Amino acid sequence: MRESGQREQGTVLVLIASGVVMLLGAVGLAVDLGYVFTFRNQIQNAVDAAALAGAQGLLADPGNFSENGRAKQLAIEYAARNMVGHRPLRLDPGEISFPTGDTIKVEVTRPAETFFMRALGIATVDVHVVAAARIMPAIGGGGLRPFAVLDQFGHGPLCVPPNDQSINNPPHGAFKDYPHEWMGVRVESDHYTSPYDPAFDGWDLSTMGDCSTVTGLIAPRDVDGQLIGLKVDRWLTPGNFGPAALGQRGADAYEENIIYGYPGFIQVGDILETEPGNMIGPTQSGVEALIAQDPTARMVQNSSGNWVVISDDFPMNESPRIIPIPMYSVLFAPSQGRAEFQVANIASFFVERMNGRILYGRFVQSRLKSARSGNAPRNSSGQTVSGGGRLLGTIQLIDPESIP
Repeated sequence: MRESGQREQGTVLVLIASGVVMLLGAVGLAVDLGYVFTFRNQIQNAVDAAALAGAQGLLADPGNFSENGRAKQLAIEYAARNMVGHRPLRLDPGEISFPTGDTIKVEVTRPAETFFMRALGIATVDVHVVAAARIMPAIGGGGLRPFAVLDQFGHGPLCVPPNDQSINNPPHGAFKDYPHEWMGVRVESDHYTSPYDPAFDGWDLSTMGDCSTVTGLIAPRDVDGQLIGLKVDRWLTPGNFGPAALGQRGADAYEENIIYGYPGFIQVGDILETEPGNMIGPTQSGVEALIAQDPTARMVQNSSGNWVVISDDFPMNESPRIIPIPMYSVLFAPSQGRAEFQVANIASFFVERMNGRILYGRFVQSRLKSARSGNAPRNSSGQTVSGGGRLLGTIQLIDPESIP
């Protein structure tokens, strides 16, 4: 009997020992799987940040897919700001690709170390992660400044830019809906078609040549650092010199909106009002305060030939002196005095200087913050930016599986 009891006790001990081993193995497997899951989340966060930053760089430096391009540089920089397994994620340039001109893709595989699974001969587990971000057309957002600029319109096969008088000799002047001749071309009427016309939804307008079907301003075709009078010293229409009333009326609200931007949301199609009068004092004091936020900012051409804003204090094309402004169509332009106009487009300008009573800015392609995006073009080309030719873009993560 004693021997039988001892055998039973031995069997129980073996079973207990086996159970402990299995339990420890299960606990160890759970610990390893938990670590691998955490490791994967860390990589996903890092590549998401890299893709978003890379898309921002692609907007500033369109068509530059090289290792020295802004897109790859920012993607690598922002990936390294994220810790993965207690180490910064170091991207290889070959892990960054551009499926279309407005899309960046980051795809990485990294080994996650194991602890308990080493006993089974599994020292690492490969973790594969993909992220993609795309530049989308911005059709509205916050932070717009209280000015109104005329969008481009067409004269037969010729296009007329908003700073017509400073570019064309002779200048075309106002929109004419009757037969006339200009630059040797006779037409029945001028015409205007904004890039934001719903008929162009899904088009890649950046491939359009000048004076094509679309006569509104298109990026990057028309975003070339042109100097524009944002607030002028001669009538746009009787009593109007460029200022717009965003939100509240009056000089105080106008000056505040110059410095900080209108906090409300404005989008293409909205009806706004002009702020009549020359508004010289509020413009000067507001612009001085705006420039003081980034006094070293300047506009230059980078190695790719694209116009960008650099600063000692802000990243490329992130200066507070880059301001979004509503643009109006000749088909719904303001009349005299306080008058309504319809937002046909939204463009961004680098505020350069006040010269007497005139405020000058230059077109610069940029990102509209807190933006609402429209539909991305389906036929993106290598030079597609701002969501297919739109003057302002916004950036968002997309499903990598959705990329053709």
